[in-house]
Formats: sequence, C-alpha cells, structure tokens
Amino acid sequence: MRFKATLCGVSLLLSGMLLFVAAMHYQLSAITALIILLIIAQIMWLSRLFQQAQQFPEQLFRALANGDHTLGLPTTHPLRKDYEQARSKMQATQLDAQRQVQIINALFNHINLPMLICDEHGQVIEQSTAVNKQLGTKMNNLEALKQGNLDIFEFVSAATTNQHGTFHWHKNEQPETLYVQVSTLHVQYRQYKVITLQSITEQLNAKEQQAYKKLTKVLTHEVANSITPLASMAHTCLALIPDTLQFDDQEDKDDLTLALSTLASRSSHLSDFIREFRQLSNLPVPQLHATQLCELLDTTKHLFASQHPDVDIEVSGITHIMCTLDVKQIEQVLINLCKNAIEAVATMPNTAPKVRLIALHNEHGQLCVDVCDNGPGITEQACKMMFVPFFTTKQQGSGIGLSLSKQIMVQHGGELLYLHRSEGACFRCVFG
Repeated sequence: MRFKATLCGVSLLLSGMLLFVAAMHYQLSAITALIILLIIAQIMWLSRLFQQAQQFPEQLFRALANGDHTLGLPTTHPLRKDYEQARSKMQATQLDAQRQVQIINALFNHINLPMLICDEHGQVIEQSTAVNKQLGTKMNNLEALKQGNLDIFEFVSAATTNQHGTFHWHKNEQPETLYVQVSTLHVQYRQYKVITLQSITEQLNAKEQQAYKKLTKVLTHEVANSITPLASMAHTCLALIPDTLQFDDQEDKDDLTLALSTLASRSSHLSDFIREFRQLSNLPVPQLHATQLCELLDTTKHLFASQHPDVDIEVSGITHIMCTLDVKQIEQVLINLCKNAIEAVATMPNTAPKVRLIALHNEHGQLCVDVCDNGPGITEQACKMMFVPFFTTKQQGSGIGLSLSKQIMVQHGGELLYLHRSEGACFRCVFG
C-alpha cells in the first residue's frame, strides 16, 4: 500500500511538471494550470479509492478464509455490522469444529473398545487405541483384517447398511470370538463406515459355564434320586438272602448273589461319581491371596516327581512373581493337568517322558502357566469336546477334570486354553 501511495505521488509530481512545461509553451495562465492540476489530482485520488474499494473485499474474504480475524472494517463502513456478525459466526463454527475434533480424539483414546472409521476405499482415517491391543496391529487399511479372518474383511467390505455378526479371530495362539458391528454414514456425498470389534470370549465362557452348572444340577439331582434307592435296595436284598436258602441249582444262587453285589457296587461307584461331579455346580467362590507362583509350581512338581521318578518334570520361565489366586483351586488345576500329561507320556514307551511347567507372560501381558508334554497329543475331535462335562477318552475317566479346571480358571477371571504344538499337548492357564 505504501509503495502504491509513493508511486501515485511520483505520478502526480511528474504530471505537474509536464503541465507546467505545457503552460509555459502554450502561455496558459497559472490559475488555469493549477485548476487542471487539481482536476488531475482528484481523478487520480478517486481512481486510487476505487482500486482500494475493489481490493479490500478480496483481502477481507481471503483473511476470513484463512482464519485471520484481525482484519476489520472502519466504524463508519456500512457493511461493518454484517461483517462482524459473519466473522463471529465463522469463529464460533471453527471453535465448535475444533472442540468436536478434540472430543472425538479424547473419546477414541478413552474407550476400551476397538473402533475404526474408514472411507469408501477401505482406508482407515481414525481408530481407537484399543485396536492395537485387541487385534495386535495398527490398522491402516481394512486389508489387514484378512490376517485374522477373511470372513470379517468380506463382511465389513460388503456392508452397505447397519449390520452385525459374530466371527472367530485367530490372534497368535489364543483364539477369540469377536462381535463385529458396522454402521454406515454419508457426509458430503462420501460414504464412511464405523466399525467396532468387541471380544465376547469371556462372556461366552461365562454363559457356557452357567449352562454347564444348570445341566449338572439337573442331572445329578435326577440321577442321584434314582441311584441312591437302587444301591440301598441291592444291599438290603443281599442281607435278606439266608445262607440256608436252597435253589434247584447252586449256580442260580451264585448268579443272584453276584448280580445283587454288582448292582450294589456299581450303584455305589455311580453315587461317588455323582458326588464328585457336583463340584462343577457347587464350586465355591475363589478365596484370593497373594502367592508366589514359583512355589506353587515347585510343590506340584515334587508331588508328582516322587510318584513318577521316571518322568522328567521341569519348572521354568519367570520366577519370583506374586500372583493373587486361590491356592487350593489353582493347585487342583495344576494337579489335573499334570496328571493328564503323565498319563499321556506313559503311552509312548519308546520316548523319554517329559512334562514342563512354564510360567510366562502372553502377548496381552497376562500371567500364564503352560503345562506341556511330549506325548501323542490330542486329536482334532477331542479338541472340540475336551472341556465338555462327561466327555473323556479314557476308559476309567469321569470327564470332569478339564471341565472343572476350566471353570476354576474362568472364576479367576482367566481362561484355560489348549495350544496346538507339533509335538505333544500343551494347556495354558491364563490368569486374569
């Protein structure tokens, strides 16, 4: 602006000199020359005002577009009031937009729920901090979902309305069940998707254990009501048979005695089984105490090492770590798992039997204990049914050891998992 003013002054000075020369040449009076000079100056001044009037709105709107609210109009300007209102509204809109962005960022960082916002091309534009924790990776594109489950990627990509579904997610060695919900929205002719991926593994485990408890209560009640009188009647019948009772054939008397004895014996064994199975529905609430985990593992090792000196039992991993748990219940879990492992390695006569108790932290930072062996492993069919009450692959098994152990771990806020290994079997106790 100063440069233009200086240029205008120089132009006026040159015009005056030229006018003075012309007046001397044409012998014009000084007043006439002065009037002409004033007219020229006024024309130039009006031209300058007109240029400023044209440039000022451009500068004004450019400043508003760039968020510069320092430029204003003079107090006498007729558009000053309208401009001030427009500037105030734009300031309020910008502040509101900034506030909303800050709230959304704070919300994404606060909620413990994996949430993604992606555009129509699958590019992730926003995500919560829980995404990395849940999925084990930071999502830049929906293509990354293929690594865990191709079905999830196809479901999210094909969603055009609000939809939800349940899928299995394979993260490292620990499988999970995810509840996936997709919401679509359109903003300025562009489509966006809001995706949440919530793990419902713990909820499903809790529901499963509740169902097992109800089932066992019904079964044990009904079976016990029938077995108890049968056992009592069998013993009574045996006592009522007099020694002097005569049969046409002595073998018939022996068969009757054997039948009643067998009925009494099996009824008694079944009653014991029912009494043991009631533990599933009557498992007490864990009494939690701070405990040295390594001491608990060493105790379990010495218990079996004395009974099975031919089995190499080893405790390894992190040591001297405190854990809050019910010692009696967790000890029962470790005993069940070690017992199963020792029985499994006993079926491999040409292999040096080994059982390992390993304390470690998993990828989520949770404390775990792995009980591994070098036995024959577990078949695929048995893997699907191993935690179901009554299911067993042993001739003398009751089918409640693993189910009871899983329930104990669930009540501790953790989980009991089977990890697939190239050799032998491995069970992982995850502490919550």
